[in-house]
Amino acid sequence: MAAPAAQFFRSQPSRGGQLRLWSVGLTLAGSVGLAVAAAHLPAVIPSGANLRDPDQVIYARNIWQESQTSLVVLALFIPWLGYGLLLRGARWGRAALLVLAAGGLGLGLWMTVHNVALYTAQPQYVMGVVTRVDGRQITLAARPPRTFYLVVSEAELRAAQTWVRPGNAVGMWVAPNGQAGFIGRPSGGKPLLQS
Repeated sequence: MAAPAAQFFRSQPSRGGQLRLWSVGLTLAGSVGLAVAAAHLPAVIPSGANLRDPDQVIYARNIWQESQTSLVVLALFIPWLGYGLLLRGARWGRAALLVLAAGGLGLGLWMTVHNVALYTAQPQYVMGVVTRVDGRQITLAARPPRTFYLVVSEAELRAAQTWVRPGNAVGMWVAPNGQAGFIGRPSGGKPLLQS
């Protein structure tokens, strides 16, 4: 009975005891290829935004980029889970790889579901006076003040920095989690920020 327990804890290299460079290289290439494809994937599901409104088109594009980021995380781990399941190797090394790949896959799946739900949700138009700007965070006057995170492109952020200052009014299309996918000058006839 002691012999099986001793064998269980003893590290036994696979035949040849070498790292399988081809299979690791192919898996790595698969991860990179899937990640690049995910980063360039166009929106394949309908947006909750009104795509006839040019401001909401910009909002939808910026929020979709958040979904692409989570798809990249998911794509990075899928090939490694397949590698751990399909190829033989040292028991503990394979178990460690499977745990890491499954954890990464779980995280990527959670992020993807969350971000796709935000993309498909109807955005809210928020308008108010800026009280504070800190990088990508913007606070609008209300009781209590509301802070939003700008998920706009770098070019849009640079262009907005010339007029998004404390005391100026802005209008934003905002996802349910407080991420603003569009910021612009306030449009007439749209609701004001609820105080």
